[in-house]
Amino acid sequence: MRFATASGVVVGLVSSILVGASNVAAGTCGGDVPCGCGDTVRGVALLSDDLRACVEDGLRLKDDAVLDCDGHEISGSRSGEGVLLDQAVGATVRNCRVAAFKTGLRIRGGRDNVIVDNEIVGNGRYGVELAKASTGNHLVGNLIAGSGDEGVHIGTGAHETEVVGNEIRGSKRENLYVLSSNRGVFTANLLVQSGAAAIYMKHSSDNAFIANEVRGHVVHVRGHSIANRFADNHLRGGRFIFEAYKDKHPAGVKKWTRPAHNEVVGGVVLDTKTCFQFKGASDNDATNVVSNGCTPKRLSKKGGQKATNNDVALVPSAT
Repeated sequence: MRFATASGVVVGLVSSILVGASNVAAGTCGGDVPCGCGDTVRGVALLSDDLRACVEDGLRLKDDAVLDCDGHEISGSRSGEGVLLDQAVGATVRNCRVAAFKTGLRIRGGRDNVIVDNEIVGNGRYGVELAKASTGNHLVGNLIAGSGDEGVHIGTGAHETEVVGNEIRGSKRENLYVLSSNRGVFTANLLVQSGAAAIYMKHSSDNAFIANEVRGHVVHVRGHSIANRFADNHLRGGRFIFEAYKDKHPAGVKKWTRPAHNEVVGGVVLDTKTCFQFKGASDNDATNVVSNGCTPKRLSKKGGQKATNNDVALVPSAT
């Protein structure tokens, strides 16, 4: 599947006026029953045509449902979710193009769902959102582009998420945002052209970021983020930032927390003035990271906390 230009999305939406669908008569689809906007997929649904100009949500999935769009598009009217998995367990979404919704695809609760080989483009807020403590979900081989806020938002309690081989580009803010989510695996993703951080992680621990390629922006780790591992990632035109953060805790009292015991091993950090910044962070290590002449690290206080015991060992680039 290929990413269409923004003008292609607009043309598709204009033409959809002639074949637009409403959510008024939403029902159940799958098997021999074709899907319309707002329907709930049960069993296996194979789309034979586009679903265009959906007024609210595109399609919803229940447990073990399979939505295969066969390359067809589900487009919206800048509201609702394109594909919604609400408390679903073991559902699959594949070969879909989802465009022009508030959120392209949302997993709200549930677990063990698979989102594979889709194009999720030009959505107003998030491309993909994992919310309400959804766990053990898999995003594999998707193109997520042109999101109005974040490309992928992994929210509080969305633990053990696997994000592998995706291309996330052109988000207005962060391409990948990880919030209070632990034990995730993020491997071999391409993250380019974000308005803010390419990867932004806050209050998240025991995650693994392996062999990702980041172009043109930073990897930003904040707050109570402990024992995360970054191995063999390639950053060009960006750097790592580990930063203390003041936030409310369950008791309602604001306090400063800081990243600690995070590890960066191997990989490269190229074409940036400073490779690592530590702002009130402590006890973080970087070893065997290839660079081409950056300042290895800069230390500064944040929230009255000193940046201490942060070790950086760089290897000069051969080119």
